[in-house]
Amino acid sequence: MVLLGLLTCLGFIFAKSGVSAGAVSEYYRQEELGLGGKPFLELLETAHFHLFTMPIFFLVLGHIFFLSSWNEKAKLAVVLASFVSLLAEIALPFLIVYHSGRWAFLEHASRTGLFVTFLLFVFVPIREMWWGTRTAR
Repeated sequence: MVLLGLLTCLGFIFAKSGVSAGAVSEYYRQEELGLGGKPFLELLETAHFHLFTMPIFFLVLGHIFFLSSWNEKAKLAVVLASFVSLLAEIALPFLIVYHSGRWAFLEHASRTGLFVTFLLFVFVPIREMWWGTRTAR
């Protein structure tokens, strides 16, 4: 179900804010509409939602991922990459609106980072649960 949630999230993100950095910048800054950017309360509401829901995913999926047979450094790197991507995902809309549209190029990097790390959180434990782990001989 998490995988389906991730896929619908991707569709929602790209349909809403576009694929290019310019489209992302326009989505947040709304310069063509002359609105001066997304309202602060809308950005705050999105940040609030992410700050309350995403830690639950980290807690549950991260704990299960840490039970996998991957070495500890690799697991820690994946969790840290996911955490940094989430922080960027929360901070970038504010930076795009209130500092510069040039920050938009990092949106897809942060989204990709979250997507890839969450795929690892889901598929590594499933692979090991269903097909076992390889043991060194």
